Amino acid sequence: MYLLLFTLLILLILSNSYDIIENIRFSFSVCVNNVFPSLIPFMILSNIIINYDFIEELSDIFKNIMVKIFKVSKNCSFALIMSMLSGTPSNAKYINDLYTNNLITLSDVKKCLNFCHFTNPIFILGTIGLSFLGNKKIGLVILISHFLSSIILGLLNKKEDINDLSFIHKKINKNFINIFKDSIKTTIDTLLLILGIITSCIIITCIIDNIISIDMNYKFVYGLLEITQGLKYLSLSNLSIEIKAIISSFIISFGGLCIHAQVFTIIDNKKIRYIPYFLSRLKQAIISSILTYLIINIGILN
Repeated sequence: MYLLLFTLLILLILSNSYDIIENIRFSFSVCVNNVFPSLIPFMILSNIIINYDFIEELSDIFKNIMVKIFKVSKNCSFALIMSMLSGTPSNAKYINDLYTNNLITLSDVKKCLNFCHFTNPIFILGTIGLSFLGNKKIGLVILISHFLSSIILGLLNKKEDINDLSFIHKKINKNFINIFKDSIKTTIDTLLLILGIITSCIIITCIIDNIISIDMNYKFVYGLLEITQGLKYLSLSNLSIEIKAIISSFIISFGGLCIHAQVFTIIDNKKIRYIPYFLSRLKQAIISSILTYLIINIGILN
């Protein structure tokens, strides 16, 4: 069965080689010109902040919010803050690290995965707002809607069952040069992984596109698989800027199946079920879209 599937896939790639090469060039262009510039400085800075224990101090500041409002262990504030700053799938890494070091419970992992889902703010404001949609204000609307939808989801899904654990302090022995060097190396590794996943997904959508012809105005549906390509197609459509903003909010908050796969690859825990996570992404996407519509029409940012 697998041999037949792979043989068919190879034949499809060979028969559509020109389109696939062009789409691979597109994926490299998107990553180099749009994705990487918005991620590189922030990823390096995030790694430096982590190594200097600044996040531990933030965890103590926001611990009451995590326990009383979101009903999770206080150490989850680390995951929430870092997710807001660096986006997904980095959130899965922070959550997994906390669980591996016995700083949060499995229940906390499930809850945090559901509502600690944020897209990098620089990516939203720069790549989506300015580069794709050409409107800085719309980018800000999408950012606000996206962040609020995740917080609202956390409030809706909160349950009891809190097991608070102490944060283990780790003394830093490296000097700044070594930390900076390691931060750059980690960032490059992550960016190459992102490039590989985006390229693989774009190849899949290219094959699908050659089998099933989809009108340009509706190719944004590819964002359900890989968000960058879907958002790019959305920016090229003839839809109004308001509709583009609402759809962009939905796609970003849903995350795309590629992001979902990355998250579960990082977590690598069979006790975590995918369906609840999928449903949470769907709920967040709907809430975010509604918020975007309301903010635009109420004119809060006018």
